[in-house]
Amino acid sequence: MEVTGKIIRLNRLCAGDFHLYSRLATNADVMKYITGKGLTLAEAEDRFLKALALTESNPGAGFFTVRNIPNGDFIGIAKLVQLDDRQHEVGYMLLPEFWSQGFATELVKCLLDIARDNRYKGELTGIVDPANPASIRVLTKFGFQLFETGLMDGLAAAYYKLKIDK
Repeated sequence: MEVTGKIIRLNRLCAGDFHLYSRLATNADVMKYITGKGLTLAEAEDRFLKALALTESNPGAGFFTVRNIPNGDFIGIAKLVQLDDRQHEVGYMLLPEFWSQGFATELVKCLLDIARDNRYKGELTGIVDPANPASIRVLTKFGFQLFETGLMDGLAAAYYKLKIDK
């Protein structure tokens, strides 16, 4: 499955993508808002295998590699995964050199398009670190609203939700 936006292309994650995934997961700047620190290669591989399994069990969704259309550069990973019958989670990780260039906005739009094309009903959830105002702005741009705050894996988390029953 390939999804194309104006400036990015999403392809479903496959077994050969670990070298791309690990560039993000071992990067301390990228992981600062996700796990609090960069992962070891072993930790990254463990998370990658879980992401791959979720992708294989989520027809029409899952984890995606994200590439810049003009030159094909790898810029990040996006996810749209089912949590339960009426809940799906959106998320993303981008390499720092691609921050603040509109890529996160474009990829969330692509994930919303996938959800609508697959006729998802219920809610989409985006979980962000409250200290990450850029990601909060991206979600609220699309109508996500703060639902609750708390801890996730011992780190501060803000849960943003968007109803998609329309």
